[in-house]
Amino acid sequence: MITRRDALLHGTAFVGATLVGAALGTLTVSSAVAQNYPSRPVKMIVPFAPGGIDVVARLVADRLSTTLGQPFVVENRPGGAGGSVGAKAVALAEPDGYTLLFSSPGPATISPAINRNAGYDITSFAAVALASSSPIVLMTNPAVPVKTVAELVAYAKAHPGGVHYASPGYGTQPHLLGEMLKAATGAPVVHVPYRGSTPAITDLIAGQVQCYFDNVTNVLQYIRAGQLRALALTTEARDPQYPDWPTAAESGLNGFVATYWNGVLAPAGTPASVIARLNATVNEGLRSEEMRATLRKLGADTKIMSPAEFSAFMLAEQRKWSDVARAASIKVE
Repeated sequence: MITRRDALLHGTAFVGATLVGAALGTLTVSSAVAQNYPSRPVKMIVPFAPGGIDVVARLVADRLSTTLGQPFVVENRPGGAGGSVGAKAVALAEPDGYTLLFSSPGPATISPAINRNAGYDITSFAAVALASSSPIVLMTNPAVPVKTVAELVAYAKAHPGGVHYASPGYGTQPHLLGEMLKAATGAPVVHVPYRGSTPAITDLIAGQVQCYFDNVTNVLQYIRAGQLRALALTTEARDPQYPDWPTAAESGLNGFVATYWNGVLAPAGTPASVIARLNATVNEGLRSEEMRATLRKLGADTKIMSPAEFSAFMLAEQRKWSDVARAASIKVE
């Protein structure tokens, strides 16, 4: 029996032993949680309309369902600036691993930076796994009489207010890239926000808007079919898969280096053991040749990261896009 005198004389050792015991107990509980997880269906929220990033989300969800033995159900929940409605729902959810977010850069790293009333920020999430990344392409409707970025800029200046660029929502990565284009070139392009990639692409093909930045995964089939025209990629070097597409830098747009990514997030406070199990399962799927081949067909690459690496990557993305938004005075009051 430890007396009060013993505790006072050997307080440091006593407290240390207590903390170690508590830590071991926490690890045991966490391990038990992971072993039993998941014991019921898991909801994976995509904060945009169907037809965009949910293509990759469903690939990831199918892998998780097959491996972990419970349904991972993808739910589209669009709304808010840059997908903030769906992101906030996950941020406020119980941190038990049964509500996840499948996010692109906008909801996780841009929306909370431009909207002080978003109701969440990047610290509201625990990074789980980065699923894929793909280059971003600036494209036009083929009816627009341009084949290069320089020609697009000249055309926009010759037709003030006549060139509209689409985005999948206010505060999304394509929106910020469009504002960067305007600032860098002086082209008077006009922003037209949509509720997701699919309606934006539909109107671009129909000629309702004239140009659009989007990830290759969403638009590759339309470019190959001649329904859209690629002008430039936001990559540091030409992509071997698209050797005829110049980079933005080659096209005179310096500083236009951006990657579109998506990945799985959980509410902050989700047990580390649950996050580790999800990360291992997602990464196992990404290492399979089947998934790698499927993503390549979509114009995307696999990216293997630990939760810590993904977290650091997201913080860097937040700093980058916050700076862009600030320079373009993009904010939600």
